[in-house]
Amino acid sequence: MRVYNMNKKDKLILAELLGLDIELITDNLSVVGSLNLLNTNISSLPDNLSVGGYLYLRNTNISSLPDNLSVGGSLNLENTNISSLPNNLSVGGYLDLDGTNISRLPDNLSVGGSLDLKNTNISSLPDNLSVGGSLNLENTNISSLPDNLSVGGYLDLEGTNISRLPDNLSVGGSLYLCNTNISSLPDNLSVGGSLNLDPKVYVNISSYRENCGNSSRTIYAVFLSGEFKISAGCFFGGFDTFCEAVRRDYKGLSADNYIKKAQECVDELSKKLNK
Repeated sequence: MRVYNMNKKDKLILAELLGLDIELITDNLSVVGSLNLLNTNISSLPDNLSVGGYLYLRNTNISSLPDNLSVGGSLNLENTNISSLPNNLSVGGYLDLDGTNISRLPDNLSVGGSLDLKNTNISSLPDNLSVGGSLNLENTNISSLPDNLSVGGYLDLEGTNISRLPDNLSVGGSLYLCNTNISSLPDNLSVGGSLNLDPKVYVNISSYRENCGNSSRTIYAVFLSGEFKISAGCFFGGFDTFCEAVRRDYKGLSADNYIKKAQECVDELSKKLNK
């Protein structure tokens, strides 16, 4: 067995141990910068481990984390045997759990960056989850989200069993809803980026027109935050803002026809929703 030894008072600026035959790290290791253990034989971490930067554990035999682990940067646990996280874990950067055996998250989990739970067994989220970046739940068993959830970046729900969105959901980036069971959108949903869904499938919450504009794209209307919004390629915003954007990029009859199709989407959806 190869042991990585340190005295209690010692500190590392950067520990690059990837690929080495490391199986054990002694207690009280403090890394000012980052600790990279990619592809090592490490199977456990010592008590009182403190990492100021990122902690990279991808493709290791790690199956649990110490209760008092401190990670100032990002924590990558992709393709490990991790099945649970310690209570009150705080990760300053992103937390990558893609392909792990995680089935639940602890209370008071705080993630300053993005949280990647893609391809895990997660079926629910704690009520007080805080995610500063994006939240990726693609291909999980999630069927509901907690009320008042706030996600600073994008929220990916593709391929989940989600059937409704909670009240006061706030998404700073884009919201991905393809291949879900969503049948309605809450009026107070806030989406800072684009809304990605298949309007041909989600006919109850959108109206669409095909072959629009120079790119012959499909555009659709949805009702969010008290107004009708148009999705057209990378554009997502209010009808008036859409018209302004079209007038900048198109001229004359081309602009009129494009705006007319968007207006038809709004009128049709208005009838559906009795708005």
